[in-house]
Amino acid sequence: MKPRSDIYPIYFLYGPEDYLIDEEIRRLMNQTLSLKERGLNLHLFNGEEHSGQEIVQTAQTLPMFSPYRFVLVRGADQFDEENVEALLPYIRNPSPNTCLTMCGQTPGQWKRYQKEIEKIGKVIEYPRLKGRGLVSWVRKRMEEKGKSISEESAGYLIEVVGDHLQDLDNGLEKVFLSVGGKKKIELSDMEGVASEAKVSTVFDLTDAIGRQNLEKALTILEKALELKAIPFKKEEPLPKRKDDPVPLLVGMMSKHYWNIWRVKEMTSSRKNLEEMAKALRMQAWNVTKLMEQGRSFSEASLREGILKCHQTDLAVKTGRGTKNLLMEKLVIDLCRPKKFLG
Repeated sequence: MKPRSDIYPIYFLYGPEDYLIDEEIRRLMNQTLSLKERGLNLHLFNGEEHSGQEIVQTAQTLPMFSPYRFVLVRGADQFDEENVEALLPYIRNPSPNTCLTMCGQTPGQWKRYQKEIEKIGKVIEYPRLKGRGLVSWVRKRMEEKGKSISEESAGYLIEVVGDHLQDLDNGLEKVFLSVGGKKKIELSDMEGVASEAKVSTVFDLTDAIGRQNLEKALTILEKALELKAIPFKKEEPLPKRKDDPVPLLVGMMSKHYWNIWRVKEMTSSRKNLEEMAKALRMQAWNVTKLMEQGRSFSEASLREGILKCHQTDLAVKTGRGTKNLLMEKLVIDLCRPKKFLG
């Protein structure tokens, strides 16, 4: 068999989006080698451990019982100038029977030779996906599984799981398996993913309060007070330097009540979802969630809740009571608004 015309002899893949780089590596490997052929023709190198000369020697060797030899070099951005120089003659005149694939977080020393690589091969950058690009990726991924997902539901998953593609793909797989034969993924189908997330964030706490789920709210509060920290996002590590989380928590609780109140006012003014999302600078799914939570509150209970947050903040700052007990009482009051309805 002759080498394929659509496979380049050299690839350089770089950027922070490791998940997409690994996908491309798998695609190239599957196109060049069968599982049976990999035993003799697949070679793995690392830019920190191996020399350019070792890689060249392997890449120049003809494949055995296969049209291709696949040489993967991870950490190619770690090569020093000497090893880059050792590889350059091969890159300028590569073997047509080898697919040499180099990857790294950055171009490294190879930046100045990018044009030379592109004469015979391909250089692809994989920047971190953000915003609409990330939403599009989630929707496309679910379409590949044979189901559709709305932009609102995709945005919700990203907010809950974070922006790492591997975590998002795992979340999508859980949703895919949980809905069975259902073809369209609704926002309600995504909420199970949120409940299974191991890390509780400040938004999980305010959401539990908004839903008047006292048990969950107290559990998250207790953990935050114990760790002396609470993250904003699922993938965000807890800081090494521990700060008092109480001011942040009280502020976010108060803000959440304000947002529910504002959504209730806008709803009564007959504003549509898109108008509210734009005015509040929120995702549509978040406004929908606030609308649902708002049905459990009267305006009086929301005003009283905001006042309770202010009073607790003042009591904590002036030392009028044990901080942990003041916070527990606040959460109990907020999760049971009827108790302080005037």
